[in-house]
Amino acid sequence: MSDHDEGRIDSLLGAVYEAVMAPEGFSQFLASLIAAFDLKAAMMLICHTGTNEIKGLWLNNLPQKWLELYALEYGAEDVLAQHMQVSPIARFYASNLDLDPSIRDSRFYRDWVEPQGVAFASGAIILREGSWVTQVMLQRTPQQPAFTRADMALLNRLTPHLQRAIQMRQRLADVQFSQQLSAASLDVLAMPTMVVNEFGVVAHANRSAQGLLSGRRELWLESGHLHNRSQAVTHQINLEITKAIQASRGSAGEAPGVVLIPRSGRKDLLLLVSPLPLTETARMRGGALVVAFDCEQQPQTRPALLQQLFGLSEAEAALAISLCGGRTLEEVSIERGTSLHTVRSQLKNIFNKTGTGRQADLVSLLLTSPAYFLAHGQAIN
Repeated sequence: MSDHDEGRIDSLLGAVYEAVMAPEGFSQFLASLIAAFDLKAAMMLICHTGTNEIKGLWLNNLPQKWLELYALEYGAEDVLAQHMQVSPIARFYASNLDLDPSIRDSRFYRDWVEPQGVAFASGAIILREGSWVTQVMLQRTPQQPAFTRADMALLNRLTPHLQRAIQMRQRLADVQFSQQLSAASLDVLAMPTMVVNEFGVVAHANRSAQGLLSGRRELWLESGHLHNRSQAVTHQINLEITKAIQASRGSAGEAPGVVLIPRSGRKDLLLLVSPLPLTETARMRGGALVVAFDCEQQPQTRPALLQQLFGLSEAEAALAISLCGGRTLEEVSIERGTSLHTVRSQLKNIFNKTGTGRQADLVSLLLTSPAYFLAHGQAIN
């Protein structure tokens, strides 16, 4: 090996281990890899070997459009990825060295590879954890040289160090999330809420989310990753999580992603996936917040919370809860055994105390208040 090659590897090894503690993770390592090996783009991804869904961890020079197309449509046709899955891990392979030239006739090459201006690709599975693998993918243009066996030998020197660095960062991610996120703070939320770390793994699910996941109907976890019985829905969930994690490392200004989960004979379950930026001092800044909304589930709260928030009497708070549950004044009157006049008088008092004038406005105000945002049984300090 030449002194130049030794210098390249030494510099890259430094970037590998710097990534363990760097707020931006392996972003700088990928940039250094592009410069050292004359690449068009470099990516570190998590992929499921059975369903081919992907989660983008760190991307350099791969536009969001092409990541989305790969995740939702073309990933299953990636012949190089298929070759890597059946070959020894921790070794780099290249499209021009290890695959049949006929791949250039495939839809994947014609519609996904070639339009990007990519001529050669290389990749390696760095870690395998059950059905999930962490892999590095590299690209070169037609103007750049094809990959050589010498390139593969140099890249293979990085893989054991990448394995250690990724495992170290995973452990650091677990520690940081346990320090920065209080489980109790999420458990007070009424809606099923999950925090996803930068590796796409659910780091914490509040009690409502645990109930949703335990049923294994709409959602469940496999090796910490969210799954649905529909492969297309699972792909969409993971894509939105990937986009949210990437946005969380920047300004986090991207609008939350929405995934609709079909349910037989019922209205769709809605997932809202938002970037979760951590503090500037955090050693890791990537994360996502996933909140589930079930429009068929009747909201619940305690009268005491409405009394605290709006100064209602116990009877007024009970009436407000009944109205939020869809009952009419006549139904409430019959259930309580009181006159309709009394119920209407209580409603007038509620209007005065909440600053509303119509039942629709009142219900909207109450359902968006902390009384319904907090889990049933929680108190407001």
